[in-house]
Amino acid sequence: MTDGALSAPPLSPARSRRPWSVRLTRWALGGNAALLFAFLYLPVVILIIFSFNNTRSVAVFSGFSTEWYTALAANQELLTAARNSLLIGLISTVAATAIGTVLALGMDRYRFGLRTALDANLYLPIVIPEIVMGIALLLFFNQALFPLLALIGIRASTGLVTITLAHIAFNIPFVYIIVRARLADFDRTLEEAAQDLGADEWRTFTRITLPLLMPGIIGGALMAFTLSLDDYLITAFTKGVGSQTMPLYIYSLVRKGVTPEINALSTALLVGSMGLVGLSLTAQGGGPLLTRAMGLGLALGLAVQGLTGFGGHVLGGAFSVADLLRLLPVLLLLPAWRTLPNWLPDLREANAAARLLAIFSLVVTAAVGYISAVLLIS
Repeated sequence: MTDGALSAPPLSPARSRRPWSVRLTRWALGGNAALLFAFLYLPVVILIIFSFNNTRSVAVFSGFSTEWYTALAANQELLTAARNSLLIGLISTVAATAIGTVLALGMDRYRFGLRTALDANLYLPIVIPEIVMGIALLLFFNQALFPLLALIGIRASTGLVTITLAHIAFNIPFVYIIVRARLADFDRTLEEAAQDLGADEWRTFTRITLPLLMPGIIGGALMAFTLSLDDYLITAFTKGVGSQTMPLYIYSLVRKGVTPEINALSTALLVGSMGLVGLSLTAQGGGPLLTRAMGLGLALGLAVQGLTGFGGHVLGGAFSVADLLRLLPVLLLLPAWRTLPNWLPDLREANAAARLLAIFSLVVTAAVGYISAVLLIS
């Protein structure tokens, strides 16, 4: 190239930058996201902070104290409400998970008449307002179920049983959706390979299908338990007289005025709900490593509570035959011990992030199992 040849001038730093409109848009979107998160979570942060206030003031934070959490632990009415919520949540979760899983398998594997209509109806409890569903369930109990039971000599009324049935009804669609989403990515060739190798339908289901679906099943179960634990509106319509749950108890306290005790109770319920939702999302996105960690943690927490509760009664001199029931959760250590040799190699082969998440899930589920056993057995 000769000296007189023309060459393109280098781009100036100003011209190489992004246009001001693009940068302004990025700043606007970032600011909007920050404002949105502040709007959603700043009241929660304030609630948690004032739950540790050392005075009854909910306007001025005067010092750090845990006295309100100590007061909650000694509140028998609260413990009864928590026990009711936990019992309803466990029963409704087991029933809704079983029904929702079978429904998802049936809708995914078989073609039959009115299949589309049934699939659409399964979404109705999610779409319709809770107040409408609460009224519908109340009318169903009073106008259909109770008169039918009266014909066979059974007198029934609203209470914990009707609350449990109502929670089963609105939890089934959530389990169904989560398990159905897991089935969408399911590789059917694995089942065909197992059958080609001589496995019958039951062995294929227990050895191939169920383990691969387990993350979705556990995720749906945890989501159902969280929804049952937090529900207020449908519970208020179907509770009857004298039946109290945690959300109903919190509302009865709020009507008398907001106090640090309510803040502490709301914080405990909030942390528990967020932990369960986090475990649900972890189970849905994880594999056998995380689901086995959750199973091991739950068995460990229940077994530890059974051993400590039994030992405490024996050492306290208040032992009775009924206390032998406290040892029943210890039997869960047997399947957990059988799972451990398969889980430890997977844990060692996982990367650091997956290993940390698995251990965290084990610890959290162990704490959940221990606290749940304490509330139910005490």
